[in-house]
Amino acid sequence: MNKRTSQQTTDQQALAKRLLDMGLKKADVAATLQRKHNVSRATAYRDVDAADIERESEDPAIEAQPLPDIDFDDRDALMRMTRQLLIDAFQAGNVQDYARLVREYERLARMGGLSQTH
Repeated sequence: MNKRTSQQTTDQQALAKRLLDMGLKKADVAATLQRKHNVSRATAYRDVDAADIERESEDPAIEAQPLPDIDFDDRDALMRMTRQLLIDAFQAGNVQDYARLVREYERLARMGGLSQTH
């Protein structure tokens, strides 16, 4: 992995901030940064932490609701993968794939009787 420019760092932290604002968990945001920008796990988590600190300093009253926790290992892995695909579809502006993935995500959430509360 090559050293990032300050602009790349800023852009990647801005992406992390937007994803955190959507209510995604830090682990999902870090995984997205790793995959999309080919950064190390440590760098991805540093970017996520920096973005979270910046969000808090901008307006500490804003709280995004995190996605529901999922207990079953297989379903958890599938839901994490689906969330990553949801992020990709959202960023690409692909409404059709996004809608399909939302339905799949909800179906996975219901598999174990997980209550969808908002």
